[in-house]
Amino acid sequence: MSQETVLYQELEKLDLNEIKKIASLWNIQKIPGKDKKSTILGLMEIFQNEFYLKGVLEKFTPLQVNILTSILKNKGVMTLGEISRKVNIPPINVEMELNVLRKYYLLYQRKNRERLTNNLDKYHTYDEYQKLIKVETNPKGEKFKFSIEKTLHKATISELPEEWKEAVGAKKGEHIETFLKNALSTEFLQKLIDELSDFDKDVLHQIYIHGGVIEAETIRNYITVNRGKFEQTIPHLTALYLVRDLYYVEDKFIRVIVIPKEILDHLQFSPILPPVKKGTRVRQEKISANGLDFFLNVKKLISYISRKGLNLAKSGKIKQADHKRTETELLSPDIEIFPEKSQVYQIELILPILKLLGYVDIKGENVILIQETDEFLKKDIFEIMKLVIHEVNEARTRRLNPAEVFTATEVPFYEKGILDKTVKLIMAHGKINTSVIFSHIIRDHLVFSPTFQIKTYEEDLADLRKEIISAIFYLQLFGLIEVEYPQRNLSLSELGLHYFNHEPLVTVTEKGGITINPDFSIIAFPDRVSLHGIHLLKAFCELKDYDRVYTFLLTKDSFQLGILLGYDKETFIHFLRESSKADLAQNLLFLLDDWGNNLPIVTITEDSVLLRTKDSQVMELLLGQIKGKKFVLEEVSPTGIIIEKSKVMEVIAIAEKLNMIIRLNR
Repeated sequence: MSQETVLYQELEKLDLNEIKKIASLWNIQKIPGKDKKSTILGLMEIFQNEFYLKGVLEKFTPLQVNILTSILKNKGVMTLGEISRKVNIPPINVEMELNVLRKYYLLYQRKNRERLTNNLDKYHTYDEYQKLIKVETNPKGEKFKFSIEKTLHKATISELPEEWKEAVGAKKGEHIETFLKNALSTEFLQKLIDELSDFDKDVLHQIYIHGGVIEAETIRNYITVNRGKFEQTIPHLTALYLVRDLYYVEDKFIRVIVIPKEILDHLQFSPILPPVKKGTRVRQEKISANGLDFFLNVKKLISYISRKGLNLAKSGKIKQADHKRTETELLSPDIEIFPEKSQVYQIELILPILKLLGYVDIKGENVILIQETDEFLKKDIFEIMKLVIHEVNEARTRRLNPAEVFTATEVPFYEKGILDKTVKLIMAHGKINTSVIFSHIIRDHLVFSPTFQIKTYEEDLADLRKEIISAIFYLQLFGLIEVEYPQRNLSLSELGLHYFNHEPLVTVTEKGGITINPDFSIIAFPDRVSLHGIHLLKAFCELKDYDRVYTFLLTKDSFQLGILLGYDKETFIHFLRESSKADLAQNLLFLLDDWGNNLPIVTITEDSVLLRTKDSQVMELLLGQIKGKKFVLEEVSPTGIIIEKSKVMEVIAIAEKLNMIIRLNR
């Protein structure tokens, strides 16, 4: 029968070498058949294989697609003149495009011999393709919502792939509903995924974190780069109904690999986890939570700038030496949730926040504090936490153009909407893998967006991935989530439950939660010490080690730094008393009293102005007018005060109103 078709007759006219060239165009690696006849019949069968046909269709330009779909919609035949008018291009140009389609043996030409013009030449699609090539579009992203159950509820068992039936264990004469019930059960889906090769799992995972939709060319490149074969992996996953290989017309034939709804729902709660590297020990599997460390580091950086200053390189960026110096002064919270990120220094994250809070600016080649910070440092750490998070939440809505040193470039501040969506997903699942978050948000915010376009998908996806990474990164940095390594499962931390759900924090430390040794090293057991208690220890002591338990060292410098950071020494001593099983040693109490009194602080104030009078009564008169207006930094004598440099002109105006004679020395 196939020998009587036009396609067979056209191929029969070619020699074997020409037939092999056509097979190469269709990306057919192995030529079927032993002689010319069997080769042609074999090729015709492959031409009707949807996998290879899609590979050809996705190569065509929008103009070629327009021509081909127009002919298909017109019952498979159009004259050259009709095609020319349809696409609004001269016949000679249309013929060039038609020749490309003929080269792939999708069309054939029948010349009109009765007239000189070739505009009446007819172009036909081969009968084999007339019903096979679909010319439907993708309204409202219907192709991306593929449901196995919805599509196959009227199918028969014989229409299903043998590979899938064999994997499920289909029985002869079984009804489709019974088959689908078994095939789509949680137990079978997990078994099916578990039995995939590591490479096939990785490919499925890659499509999943694309929101369950990926362009064929993108996944083909991924498979090729990783030394796999697209022609093997995708048909295998398709035969098992783990993915669908679909296409639709949108200027071009758009070919996408889509994960069906039922598989997406399963992966939401049983995600594909990356394989654990060989040699991973139990100790490397950990749960990381940053607690209040980052907010303590905000205070520590303020203290560092006030004590040691911060110099910039000529490029306007932070010097590498200052990167390293500040990193040793700050606590080391875990910020390795995305190992593909390059090294991120905390100073690059904290300086932009201090800029938002209005505490830092640039003067010459230095980063300087521009207002009094004592009040900020004395704030309760939970108040600072809420203040910092609020400022970062609002950062994207402000129109600021700060110097690069005050911009979080390595990990930009997140978009509030993405962070809220991430938190909702974590709360809904209790524990959720990062891949599930990526898939959910990409699907909701990108794939089903009214403005979604496949041609800008990868570019838009890269931008959205950065937003999601920033949201998760800052949630971990702020101590609001805990991360389970190496799988990177996320859940709300104790601090996160307090912040988002207003759950009360445990504030009491058990008696014996800490042990103070004679050398003033302190052992703290995290399961017996409150979050705030650990925070106090980190503020007043040097953190030496953490391996299931904390090891701190209490020194004069560390204790005095705690006081400079705005903490009350009596609060810390009370904590030590309540938490230690043994009474505090008298020598320790004596030292803490000695270290905490009369700190040798030297205050150096730049950009301030000395105002002097010869008569103390004149000073009293002036002070009566300016004292409540925050002009005065300090009263140094009955006839001398230090005022803000920015307030000089206002003080002059007030003094003139009092009929005082001004002498301005600059």
